[in-house]
Amino acid sequence: MRRKQNRSAEAVWRDRLARFGSSNLSVSQFCRKEGVSAPSFYHWRKRLQEQQEVKRVRRSGDGLPKAIKSQTFLPVSVPASMFAEVEFPNGVRIRVPAANAEALRVAITTGNEACREVR
Repeated sequence: MRRKQNRSAEAVWRDRLARFGSSNLSVSQFCRKEGVSAPSFYHWRKRLQEQQEVKRVRRSGDGLPKAIKSQTFLPVSVPASMFAEVEFPNGVRIRVPAANAEALRVAITTGNEACREVR
């Protein structure tokens, strides 16, 4: 049910943002006219732009945008004798067999969580 509501909300905001693009109004003027808040406007604009960027990247195969890099694992192929070493901003280094995808995933996830706890 919620997914269906999100899709209809997306459609409403896509239409709204298209109207904004041709309105020649400021964000605050447009939001007042539409009866929506400016934070909602910026939230939806960013969300829909990121979705478009993801679609563009998937089609073109070029580098991922900054917002997606921290959330996406990309498939890699490495020789079995190699090790993967992940270094985090706090200086912690984790070294695991590169061919063991599960160990690598756990190392990255755990290290990321540890870094967030330090902040």
